[in-house]
Amino acid sequence: MIRKAETKDIFYISKLEKKVFKQSLGEKFILQELTDNPFSHYFVYVMGSEVVGYIGFRVYDAQAEMMNFAILPDYQDQGLGTELLTYTTEYLEKLNVKTMSLEVRKSNKRAQHIYEKLGFKVSHIRKKYYETEDGYVLIKEVNS
Repeated sequence: MIRKAETKDIFYISKLEKKVFKQSLGEKFILQELTDNPFSHYFVYVMGSEVVGYIGFRVYDAQAEMMNFAILPDYQDQGLGTELLTYTTEYLEKLNVKTMSLEVRKSNKRAQHIYEKLGFKVSHIRKKYYETEDGYVLIKEVNS
């Protein structure tokens, strides 16, 4: 089930990030995003009682920027990431978002494949965006 993230999910989102990315945006940052930032839109993918994935966007004007997107390793390659990204894309369309953007590690071919499959295109490269690794900036036209 996909639903809007709630403050009760913060611990699980942070734990998920650490498992997937080896670091987290931090519980304080996520709390601020969920409670104080009117531009933030976060969703979780729940199976049973476990948060197995999440995605977060900041929406301003007609643009949405992905903040983070992760699926627990045990649940990857099951289509959950595609389902979550498709769900949020449809949600953003209802907000009249025109473009979505995100950064992805140059080495993260798995994520790039999902994004490409869902219509994202490489816009440009940000040198050393991930400390020692370049990041691709991807853009998708949502409502033209």
